[in-house]
Amino acid sequence: MTENSISENAINIPENPVEPVEQNIQPETESKTELHPRKTDKTQLLLALNILLFLALAILYVLFFSRKDHNQGADISKTLEKAGSGTMKVAFVNNDSILTHYDLVTKLSDELAGKTKRLEGEIAAKQKAFEKDAGYFQQQVEKKALSDQSAQEIYAQLQQNQQSILELRDRYAAELQQNQIDMNIVVLDSVMNFLKRYNDKYKFDYILGFTKGGNILYANDTLDITNSVIKELNEQYSKQNPAK
Repeated sequence: MTENSISENAINIPENPVEPVEQNIQPETESKTELHPRKTDKTQLLLALNILLFLALAILYVLFFSRKDHNQGADISKTLEKAGSGTMKVAFVNNDSILTHYDLVTKLSDELAGKTKRLEGEIAAKQKAFEKDAGYFQQQVEKKALSDQSAQEIYAQLQQNQQSILELRDRYAAELQQNQIDMNIVVLDSVMNFLKRYNDKYKFDYILGFTKGGNILYANDTLDITNSVIKELNEQYSKQNPAK
């Protein structure tokens, strides 16, 4: 799944598909319609994970110093003692791997891709029908087969149809963008809630998120628990969503 967005120019619908009646009207060339979420390669979800982890560390920082003020340094002395003795347990997970191998991400990404394809097809069909009508109107104008009044009425209707397609495109784009946001929230909640239960067993002091090019520039591979996390994530997902 990915911090899988909507392109503002994803659907190419000409702003002026037909010229005013008194001018020569050229038929529109058929264009491929595309409507898709931004960053469907899951980079958006990856960014969301990084932001959430950053905020979590910031909250821990605030709580730590707040506790220090209230307890007059008692907690920090314990923390320093633990860190100095080498008993502080830290691990990390590779965010990219989770987004690639977590079955929930795959399922949600496939669902979003399927919906995107369906909406693309609907917009493309409407655009094709519109271009056909515009081309036929042009032919009738060139043959002088329409009265001025009829031509103006048809032209106005074509303009209205074009505007409807543009509005539908924008509505679908916003809908897909919201679906992407909802997907991010579902995956983040799933991973964070899982790690809380996971850590009941392993008792890490910190579980960090590692992303190539992110805030963590180096991590010792011996601290990598990614495979273990992915395995248990997918086992949990399989139990909750048995194959039909």
